[in-house]
Amino acid sequence: MTDPGLGVAGRRLVQFLLDELLVFVPMLLLAIAVVWVFHPHGPALLPFLKIVFYGMLALDLAGQYFVNAWWPYRHGGQTPAMRRLRLRVVTLEGAHPSLGAFVVRELLMVVDGFAWGLAGIVVMLANRRRQRFGDIVTRTVVVRVPRRRDGNHSADQAAFPGPDGDLGAVAGPQLALGRADVGLDRRHRHHE
Repeated sequence: MTDPGLGVAGRRLVQFLLDELLVFVPMLLLAIAVVWVFHPHGPALLPFLKIVFYGMLALDLAGQYFVNAWWPYRHGGQTPAMRRLRLRVVTLEGAHPSLGAFVVRELLMVVDGFAWGLAGIVVMLANRRRQRFGDIVTRTVVVRVPRRRDGNHSADQAAFPGPDGDLGAVAGPQLALGRADVGLDRRHRHHE
């Protein structure tokens, strides 16, 4: 597989922000509504706000799991924002990742999110496949999905960039080369 290019990295950053907002905004609105309707007066206010905060934190973690692990597992490797931005998570072989791979990717956002996401950005820009740490561990990669001729994107095909960086190739199983195929086995080299 070749280099996805910086365009995929930029789309991934936008996708990450959109998916975060998809979870955060409803949680914030819910927290505001709960505080507005049920807030106590006096000394009970601070314990109440702590309960609301920890409850919203728990709901946010559940929402993050839903959007970043369960949803892409059930919807062809795409979060809602990935679908909009024509991105998809696939294994290095071009197959659909397991639910476990999506869960591990989400858990490793703790590492990738270090220093407000700077760690994940640096790792992504430092490797040729534009993988963050969670992708490296789970052997997945985020690729662009080509548009179909009717203008829509194909949810069934992931695109890997061609030699000129254009995204025209379709992911498929990669052929493994043996030692004889690359000229490392002396026995087979003499017969050629």
